[in-house]
Amino acid sequence: MQGIRYFFDNTKGDIEIKKCNNSMHSSKAHFHNEVSIGLIERGGTKTEIGGNTYELADKTFLIIPPRTPHKCNPYNYQRWNFRMLYINTEWFKSGFGIQREKIKFDYMKVNQKMFLDIIRLIDDIENKTIHIENESKLLKYVSLLIKNNSIDSDSDIYESFNLKRINEIKQYLNENYLNDIMLDDLAKIAHVSKYYLIRKFSECNGLSPHQYITNLRINHSKKLLKSKMDFADIAIESGFYDQSHFIKCFKEYTGVTPMKYKNYM
Repeated sequence: MQGIRYFFDNTKGDIEIKKCNNSMHSSKAHFHNEVSIGLIERGGTKTEIGGNTYELADKTFLIIPPRTPHKCNPYNYQRWNFRMLYINTEWFKSGFGIQREKIKFDYMKVNQKMFLDIIRLIDDIENKTIHIENESKLLKYVSLLIKNNSIDSDSDIYESFNLKRINEIKQYLNENYLNDIMLDDLAKIAHVSKYYLIRKFSECNGLSPHQYITNLRINHSKKLLKSKMDFADIAIESGFYDQSHFIKCFKEYTGVTPMKYKNYM
């Protein structure tokens, strides 16, 4: 479909999505108050950013700092598709522990798998409220674009993040996994950025916080599968946001669908 579409996540107020398909999106240099995270799906462009010119093509993943003037000049508007996330700078502060002035322009070519993963992630953010699973993925991909920036620069705070703090988070997850847990909740307990929290928790446990929660929910659902509850109710009771998400995760973590697992009982 030709044209430009916008999507707003009004529940958090810090993510806006723009999709451009075969259309002129802006004919003048402009800037955004938010950080811009872009993915070029098709076509090529000469892009002017911060007084410099870059040649960007399809499968390019990029970040533009807030209030940085930029302008794209696609070579062919009939073959020009991109997606852009506009993210509040406070998300970067809580996510990576960096201030807005330390965010720099950067870009990278991605392989086909990562390209499709990022598209699926943006679609998922558009279709569902932000939750711990896709926010964790978003942090992972955005971290690739800010690798040269000063992430988690406050060393005194991060030196105090030890095994005891990780065990506190683990205990919190054990007690609350059936609730809607957000990375913001865990970061408040840890007193570190969300990205650092995920990295250190994964190093100590072999699983990210999201993966750990999913394992707890899968194990809980196994008990409910022994009852006469239908799958939709089991999904909700186990903390998944719908039946299809439950079935997908169950198969990923056990190798079989909930139906097959129940038939084995």
